[in-house]
Amino acid sequence: MDLAQFKSRIKGDNLSGWYIFSGEEDYLKKYYMSSLRSRIVGDDAFLPFNHVVFDAADIDFAAVAEAIKSPPMMSEYKLIEWRFANLNAMKEGEREALVSLFELKADHPYAVFAITTTSDGFDEGTPKRPSRLATRLREGFEILSFQKSTDSQLLAWLKKHFDAEGVAVSLDVLKALLFRSGRSMDVLNNEVYKLSFYAKANGKDSVTASDVEAVASPSTDSDAFALSNAVLERDQERAFAALLDLKARRVEPPVAVAMLERTYSELASVSLLLDEGRGAADVESILRLHAFKAKLYIGAAKKIGSKKLGEALSELRRIDAASKSGGISGYGAIEIFITKHI
Repeated sequence: MDLAQFKSRIKGDNLSGWYIFSGEEDYLKKYYMSSLRSRIVGDDAFLPFNHVVFDAADIDFAAVAEAIKSPPMMSEYKLIEWRFANLNAMKEGEREALVSLFELKADHPYAVFAITTTSDGFDEGTPKRPSRLATRLREGFEILSFQKSTDSQLLAWLKKHFDAEGVAVSLDVLKALLFRSGRSMDVLNNEVYKLSFYAKANGKDSVTASDVEAVASPSTDSDAFALSNAVLERDQERAFAALLDLKARRVEPPVAVAMLERTYSELASVSLLLDEGRGAADVESILRLHAFKAKLYIGAAKKIGSKKLGEALSELRRIDAASKSGGISGYGAIEIFITKHI
């Protein structure tokens, strides 16, 4: 079943079906499960009878069978929901118990059984070569796969949500938000509300790139964001502030060195391509950089130049080697580097 078919089903009168919501995009899994739940579970007074929930590994298939066989109360349907399931981790006996429930499906069409897996909880294989488990479970379940959204999908989705908040936003600002806060839809959803509230509280009807930098949270996989940004802007004060924050969070010095090495390595690669006469499109495709990031790195690489970038990268590698052989190391060596190269 594809998403369009599922949307059509939950808008119609026939809600009967069993579903597995899988994939990496947790926000979409939760969103569509919520849509299904709101269509099935009506009056809160009958919620204990019409909505049965099992969490994670805490699943009793005998109890699931009883929930399927038990008719709904004052409603046409009931929802049996298994959240945070890791189907890959199930033992063979558990898989057999799950598959044995298929025998109940035809005789109890009022029971909608829906499973939401963890991001890595179900290996579906590929459309041409589905996994053995996926083939087995398709005998009873419709499988909806929610994979990570592309940048273009995320940008359109963000624009729609800012529009709903009545706040104007440009494409460059949306790209800046992706660059700063990452690509988790859960995180981005919160950032939209935060930025919209900030704009309205300050009497503005639009969000700017400066607002994104001031308000939006850096992504969890970019501890180096502030340090990298300081390098790109050649701002020593911000670099030392970022270093102080890393110290406060007890990040080991070699990790901080690796953050700097990655930034300078990417800048050096960009600079070499520019020296060859390559343009922004080449930088994006060859180095697989997002367009917004490529634009920032191209600007910084032009200002710093290949020679200085090479010297900085060589020194970072010496600092890294020294930390393993008893030379000058630790945050002191990084502070000296910042003084000399930023």
